[in-house]
Formats: sequence, C-alpha cells, structure tokens
Amino acid sequence: MSISQVRATSSANVGEYVGSVATTVGALSVDWWCTPAFDAVVTLSCEIPYYRGRKAVLAWNRHFGWSLGVHGLTQGNVLVVEGLGLGPAPEPAHCSDRVAELIAELADWAPRPASGQPAPRIVHGPGAPRG
Repeated sequence: MSISQVRATSSANVGEYVGSVATTVGALSVDWWCTPAFDAVVTLSCEIPYYRGRKAVLAWNRHFGWSLGVHGLTQGNVLVVEGLGLGPAPEPAHCSDRVAELIAELADWAPRPASGQPAPRIVHGPGAPRG
C-alpha cells in the first residue's frame, strides 16, 4: 500500500494498512485513537523486559510512522520507547522485522539512573560571549 493511499481520507485504506501491520506482527488487538499523537495503537503479545507486566505496543501516527512502546500506567496512555525509523507507512513486513530487532536490542536495556542533579541551564546575559 502506498503512502498516498494511507493518507487518503478513506478510513478503509487506513484500516486495511493498520490491519495488515497488526496481522504481520501477530497483534493481540488494535485500538483506534482520535488524538493528535496517534491514529492507532496495536498491542503486541510480547513485553519489553524493563517494563515487565505491560504489553509492548506499536503506536502509529500517519504523519510520522510507527513507534514501539508500552501501555502506560493509566488507561489510554502509551509510553514510547523508540521510533521504528521507517517512515510514515512502511510495508508491514518491514515493521515486523524492525520490531523483532528492537525487542532483541531492548532485552537488557534499562534507562540510565538519574544523577540527582539537574542539567545545567545555559543563560546568555547582555554582552556575554556567544560560542
């Protein structure tokens, strides 16, 4: 399916595309979102080990493409971990391959611990050198 077909206003084209991706990745469910952030959220059967107990999801925005994440702690939220980086409407097989790669890459991943100190804020006063 071409990107022009997915961007068309026909919900049948969008539904067909998202359904194809969901089938290819072996999804448990597809939820349609009416938000600027995502058009659809596809729940996968696997988990990202750091987020044990929460199913992994693929969240799709027709302008930016797919992102891998997990269901948030409250209903109707998604925590995005990584974008697939494949464009707005990649072929379903490419999505499936990239998801498998990311899940494998994230097997031992954990966020860096906070240092306890805020990042330095750069303030340029009048006459301060730039550079």
